[in-house]
Amino acid sequence: MRLLRLLYILPVTILFIGFFHPITAYNQDLGRHLITGKIILQTLHVPSINLFSYTFPTFPFINHHWGSEIIFYLTKAFSGDIGLFILSLILIGLAWLTIFQFAAKRAHPLPLTLLAIIYLRVLLERTDLRPELFSFLILSIMVTILYQYREHFTKLIYLLIPLEVLWANLHIYFPIGVLVILLFVVDDLIIHRRNLWTKYTKTLLLVFILTGVATLFNPHFISGATYPLRVFQNYGYTIEENQTPFFLQSLGSHKPSFLYLGLALSILFSSLAISWKKTRIVDWLLSIAFTLIALSAVRNFPLFVFVTFIPASLAFNNTLSTSIKWLKNKPPIFLITACLILISFFGWQIRTILGFNSFGYGIREDGKKALDFFKENNISGPIFNNFDIGSYIEYRLYPSEKIFIDGRPEAYPSQFIQDTYIKMQEDPSLFTKVSKNYEFNSIIFSHTDQTPWAEKFIRDITLDPDWSTVYLDPTMIILLKKLPQNNTLIQKYGFSPSSDLFPLPHDERGLRLLGHFYGSIGATTQLGKVLQGLLSISPNDCSTLRNLSSLYNQTNNSLAPLYTQRLNMTCPL
Repeated sequence: MRLLRLLYILPVTILFIGFFHPITAYNQDLGRHLITGKIILQTLHVPSINLFSYTFPTFPFINHHWGSEIIFYLTKAFSGDIGLFILSLILIGLAWLTIFQFAAKRAHPLPLTLLAIIYLRVLLERTDLRPELFSFLILSIMVTILYQYREHFTKLIYLLIPLEVLWANLHIYFPIGVLVILLFVVDDLIIHRRNLWTKYTKTLLLVFILTGVATLFNPHFISGATYPLRVFQNYGYTIEENQTPFFLQSLGSHKPSFLYLGLALSILFSSLAISWKKTRIVDWLLSIAFTLIALSAVRNFPLFVFVTFIPASLAFNNTLSTSIKWLKNKPPIFLITACLILISFFGWQIRTILGFNSFGYGIREDGKKALDFFKENNISGPIFNNFDIGSYIEYRLYPSEKIFIDGRPEAYPSQFIQDTYIKMQEDPSLFTKVSKNYEFNSIIFSHTDQTPWAEKFIRDITLDPDWSTVYLDPTMIILLKKLPQNNTLIQKYGFSPSSDLFPLPHDERGLRLLGHFYGSIGATTQLGKVLQGLLSISPNDCSTLRNLSSLYNQTNNSLAPLYTQRLNMTCPL
């Protein structure tokens, strides 16, 4: 049995490899978190308005992750990006080990390791450095303490109250803590319905009430405590992480986490059903509640992992108990074979994870070179930018420049997002009107934005005679308004993306991103060069061959027959 515990190295390895990848969160919200943490420490005040935008600078905004932002900023200030990288590994490692060690004391290594690998593949849906990492750690501690308390009285139950105070100031998921305690209260009330005034029950009820009160200990008091219930009332932008897996699958998204969530759910509920006599009411309550929560938005997948892993591991162990006893009574070769099969499954998982994510320490700031160019050339605003890059611009330019919009739909009126931000990208005349209103001088746009309105805007703005492109890279484009103060820069750097061939990057990711840009603006010559570059990296890539053959046939290029033949020989139907 002790020797079999070496199998625990397998899920730990998957967790490490899955989260040990370059920090990409700068491209989303990390930059804004860092600058906000700095502002809070400098002013000793948590901002309650939208500081970073010139469009709605006084719009009320409730910041529930201000505590995380201070921690991120201090970590960055004292130890740089490597400190942030290590912090993310520590937080997720402690969160996972907290629930895993509880299950490991009560379940056999074989089924536990198999289940852990499957659950971790669900968890790998969310591996970025975000404030939610604090939620995962606090949630795992709470669930473990509650399960320990259910087995026997422990004073650790009182720890849930200060944990909830911390949670209410670290991340918006804090109501989940109250919900989990409530489900344990319901479980206890049902079991002890004939004797509700035991020390055990009264303590649990008291902790539940006090954790509810603990949510009030935030800078916004009642408004802050209830804000998570209201956050989507003013949410004018659709974000992928807030969509259901069913909706994303209908759009053609087939993330690995969807498959493993389905597998985890099958194991969870079949095991609970088979071993129902040994299960507890709370096992079912937690499983049902957090399955519904996970299915409501992909960002909630980790909540399912950290809440249901313990009941799933115990039920799965009970379900396979007969098989485990059978293995013990057979020659060692049977047990060795089972371990080898499990190790083979582990090896397959490692290959797929490494094929999906980069491995190793690093920083990927897609907007860095573009913002360097902006600053080095003393370009000024007002800036029009898209949703995706707003937070990074804040990080690099605040307070000298403010932005049009950033990645917080809740920090802007939903009507502004729907009727101005989106429609102005769809309608050039409306863009011209809004541009005059705000007196846009520059545009910083992440052209990897694949929304229909962004792609149309890119096509239109690159052809607009009032604007000149002065910078382009695989992810970013900068344009300047043709005004007297910009003439020198336009003469020095200006070019037309649809007619001038920008120097091609040498990496596959850069080529593919730039190829999408050229395809979206209809620059067929440049797109052909990009596809040729991709073929130089992967000569037999069927997708690239197919795209190049199709492009050359559509443009009557003399090389079309050659690449059509090459496609048919390399990638036969």
